[in-house]
Amino acid sequence: MRLHPGFNLKFCIFYPKHLRSPQSLHSFDSKFAFSSFHDSTESVYDGLLNICNGLVSLKQVHSSLTVSGIINCNTHLGGRIIIKYAKFGEYNSARSVFDGIPSDKLNSFLWNTMIRAYANAGCHVATLELYSLMRKAGIPPNNYTFPFVLKACASNSMITEAKVVHGDVIRTGFDLDLYVEAALVTMYSKCGETHEALKVFDKMPMRDLVSWTAMITAYEQAEQPHEALLLFRKMQLHGVSADAVAIVSVASAIGQLGHTVRAKLVHAYAICNGFLKDLSVGNAIISMYAKCGIVSSARLVFDSVEERDGISWNSMLSGYSQNGQASEALLLFEEMLNSGCKPNPVTMLIMASACAYLGSLHLGRKLHKFIIDKRIRIDATLRSALVDMYAKCGDLETATGMFNGIPPTEQNTTTWNVLISGYGMHGFGKEALDLFSQMQEAGIKPDHITFTSLLSACGHGGLIDEGRKCFAEMKKHSVTPQAKHYACMVDMLGRAGLLNQAFDTVQQMPIPQNDDVWGALLLACRIHGDTDLGEIAARRLFELEPNHAGYRVLMSNIYAASNRWQEVVELRQNMKDIGLRKPSAFSVVEFGKEIHGFYSADRVNPYWQDVYRKVESLAVEIKMAGHVPNLSCALHDVEDEDKEHILNYHSEKLAVALGIMKIDAEKPIRVTNNLRICNDCHSAFKFVSYVYGRKVVVRDANRFHHFEDGTCSCNDYW
Repeated sequence: MRLHPGFNLKFCIFYPKHLRSPQSLHSFDSKFAFSSFHDSTESVYDGLLNICNGLVSLKQVHSSLTVSGIINCNTHLGGRIIIKYAKFGEYNSARSVFDGIPSDKLNSFLWNTMIRAYANAGCHVATLELYSLMRKAGIPPNNYTFPFVLKACASNSMITEAKVVHGDVIRTGFDLDLYVEAALVTMYSKCGETHEALKVFDKMPMRDLVSWTAMITAYEQAEQPHEALLLFRKMQLHGVSADAVAIVSVASAIGQLGHTVRAKLVHAYAICNGFLKDLSVGNAIISMYAKCGIVSSARLVFDSVEERDGISWNSMLSGYSQNGQASEALLLFEEMLNSGCKPNPVTMLIMASACAYLGSLHLGRKLHKFIIDKRIRIDATLRSALVDMYAKCGDLETATGMFNGIPPTEQNTTTWNVLISGYGMHGFGKEALDLFSQMQEAGIKPDHITFTSLLSACGHGGLIDEGRKCFAEMKKHSVTPQAKHYACMVDMLGRAGLLNQAFDTVQQMPIPQNDDVWGALLLACRIHGDTDLGEIAARRLFELEPNHAGYRVLMSNIYAASNRWQEVVELRQNMKDIGLRKPSAFSVVEFGKEIHGFYSADRVNPYWQDVYRKVESLAVEIKMAGHVPNLSCALHDVEDEDKEHILNYHSEKLAVALGIMKIDAEKPIRVTNNLRICNDCHSAFKFVSYVYGRKVVVRDANRFHHFEDGTCSCNDYW
């Protein structure tokens, strides 16, 4: 055997003494050369491959095997070279080795080795092509072949190809193999064919933990959490104990349900079995608690994780953002950067959502600059999130510019939905409908979110006929109306004062009524002062959502506006008895790098004394210009003078007053309010924009209001 001229001499120490001289190799007869010589040589090269820690040393061993011709007759060493090249990411080199081996020496081991290399590398098409060549070569696949071929089908949702492979599994008799069956269950679940996965699972004569976990995961990923947990219970009754992988899927299913008691049980189970040492379990528990709304518990688990990865940080960031704690998300993001963990596009999606929730244009622009500076890849999903962020932060112009900068080939349903929603949110209903027409012309298929955005836009713009037409068109686009679409229709009709039609829409729904549709009707009753219909809606809401304080407050406000103070007292006492608190009005205004928040009658903000003086002078000035305070918005049984005083210190008025004091005259004053703006504040801001010559942009819980020159973009319809 001759060594390659470039072979590293330090490897020679592994050769037996009688093999160190090339001449000595020729003194053995052929029988010895293919028996004890073969075994000895194989063990030597095995040792060399074990210590190969890079491509340079691997290529030296490969070169020696090639020159000596051993690689063509020793399938074990050929397979090991393929595995090593694959490990270093050199899949073309691995395939080159495979193709160089004579066809009569290619056995199932070598075919499986190359198939596994492709499957693990995510080369799904190449995996299936190689499998096809294997079948044409007459090499029968086995229980080692099928799991990797099925993995390739699952990763790319190749359901047609997967069913062909499933047929091969049955024909070759491996449909009763435990590992192949588990691979089939996993494959069907990842392809979205949960019913097919269940068929395979139900026929399995024996089920191990892998099989049970595969089916539980199938249900969890198909967003069928009840079925996942029922199957988990069956697994336990069969005496099969869960491992860390199963707990990850169970935690995710509980998170989908938002079941707090079960969340604590699975956390306790993970602790008792030592699973929290597994980072994936810790991350799943964090995400589970966050989705259940128990953010404090999620943070405790997060803080206990010793070595966090990007998923840990993203799970906790998402927990804060999804539960309305955007400020905490921003603080945690700073911690993440200080920890040295690099944010990825998913992190940026979460943070864009947090900035959008706060309505902070300054923070949104800062985040966008960070993404560009750090060269984080802006894919279609992140770009859509940024468009949405700018729209929700009140900068519709930048949002539109970003959308127009997306190449047509990269535009999808989500990108169009985001802009349509943005225009609707700002009260530009006709423009939203024009965008929908352009979307169809571009060949983009609308989905249920598209129609939710369109119906909402029509509702905010008072476009009743257009809204009815959109609702009727859903069937044409194969979109089945959901409860949220009916809620939009009820809201649209209700805002227009068509309360009886709105009520009929609720009554005639072909699907179960939920709190969204009744809540939309109750809000319409508040806008138009219909106490009787409001009581009907409120009763249904109190049954559906007994712990939702907002609906009780809304009904209380309806009573207050009708001067039915006894009912107000009773309803508020009932809230106290069951432990519900009225959500406090809170408004945010930003100037420069500062963000200031105000509660109504706030005396905590550092500027409160100056702001109070400004509010009082502002009230006098707009009165002189013609503003008449709307005392019905002061929902307290007090004298009119006191009501007027209460109105002056609404949180949004305090925020606007600070904006007038601190923001340059040529810049708009942007305020974000967590509740629906009241009629008095709405009227007052129209006068403020006229008297002070300032543009005021207010984002309330439902939409944007752009006040300028004494008018509002909503045309007093909101």
